[in-house]
Amino acid sequence: MLFSSMIFLWLFLPFVLVINLMLPIRLSNLFLLAMSFIFYAWGEQEYIWLLLLSLTVNYAGAMGMEAMRGRGKEAAVTPNRLLLVLLVAVNLVFLGYFKYFDFLAGLANKLAGGTVAEPRNLLLPVGISFYTFQMISYVADVYRGTIAAEPNPLNLGLYISFFPKMIQGPIERYQGMGACIRDRHVTPELFACGARRFIYGLSKKLILANQFGGVVDKVLANPMDQISGGLGWYVGILYTLQIYFDFSGYSDMAVGLGKMLGFELTENFNYPYLAKTVGEFWRRWHISLSGWFKDYLYIPLGGSRKGTLVTCRNLMIVFLCTGFWHGAGLSFIAWGLYYGCLQVAERLFLKRRLERLPAAVSYVYMFLVTVAGWTMFRADSLTRGIILLRQMFLLRPGIYDTAMYMNHKTTVYMIIGIILCGPLQALVPCFRKHMQDGRNIYLSECLGLILLFAYSIVMAVGSTYNPFIYFRF
Repeated sequence: MLFSSMIFLWLFLPFVLVINLMLPIRLSNLFLLAMSFIFYAWGEQEYIWLLLLSLTVNYAGAMGMEAMRGRGKEAAVTPNRLLLVLLVAVNLVFLGYFKYFDFLAGLANKLAGGTVAEPRNLLLPVGISFYTFQMISYVADVYRGTIAAEPNPLNLGLYISFFPKMIQGPIERYQGMGACIRDRHVTPELFACGARRFIYGLSKKLILANQFGGVVDKVLANPMDQISGGLGWYVGILYTLQIYFDFSGYSDMAVGLGKMLGFELTENFNYPYLAKTVGEFWRRWHISLSGWFKDYLYIPLGGSRKGTLVTCRNLMIVFLCTGFWHGAGLSFIAWGLYYGCLQVAERLFLKRRLERLPAAVSYVYMFLVTVAGWTMFRADSLTRGIILLRQMFLLRPGIYDTAMYMNHKTTVYMIIGIILCGPLQALVPCFRKHMQDGRNIYLSECLGLILLFAYSIVMAVGSTYNPFIYFRF
């Protein structure tokens, strides 16, 4: 079920909001758990068992770690450490089998020059990358003693399956969300703030992202070597805008839904296209994922505490895993290594040099880096991505050029998208603060929100099925 679907907007969401307001917190938790499973099972009935199995294994494992806490302190490898390793391995096996089996089987067959393993054409369970990482963070935090194991399986189930963030994040930590599960209040101000945030997110997706996506899909359906360099840059910019408004729009809707239900979810975006370095970009883009990799991979590997060489190694490992997390394909791996190399370069020398230059140079640098990165990310394969990048940077001619796909409507939306992806918020900080934290909603804004919601619905009704980009991850 999509947040932008009519059945969600007119049936599921109103029902959940009204009933949730009528229930005490314990019954509300049970109700939201049931609704979250219905939301997930709506289009994913065949894999509901996997979610339940994962919940059962991690609940039992965390309770086991709590029961054995303090035992075998003097041993080289404590029972809890063994249990943690086992739980992480089980979670990664679930993720690896369904997401990467066919990719690894195909790679093995190519390397062996024959059939080593038959691809199984497995369907990817929706949201598995997100809820797997939440499971790992939960058991890791129980092991570290940051949190106590949750004795109520229903509370843990709600933490994992909470429908606003189940499919596409943000990747929540139990320490923050568990507090909301145990005690929360839906005030009129919080509900109104959440509704505003939801409408802004919905409009990002339906009005802007879908408009850009329609052009991007048409252009990239053509052979890459027949796309002119100019059209390549045009579609690269459009996709750069599309993925931002698509993913940040979903995150806005998730945060808004959370507020309307009494939960404070993690902010996942902080205007990443205002960044002047790659390091800053990743502190602003998909913040919950970047934070997860920092806390559960980069720091355990040693972080930046063991010298420059080890720091660079750790950065490359983290970004290789980041690319692989996004998808089973060489293009995603190359995309991760691309950002890893840029992070290493900035760590060694590039950041210091950029800081000595005018800010405009840094923005141009990040424009080129970001558009090239998203172009590689969007390509159906590594080969197609390389061909398109070559067309772009060499400005080669092609059968398909910009004039064939550029029109007044897309141009206007592109200008609006460029203004709203960060520049306006940087120039008018009070607008930015009001969007995220403001509790007051004025009459003029209410009228604007009603019109924006109505226009979004018109766009939804008149458009074809266009799921969120990160659904496939």
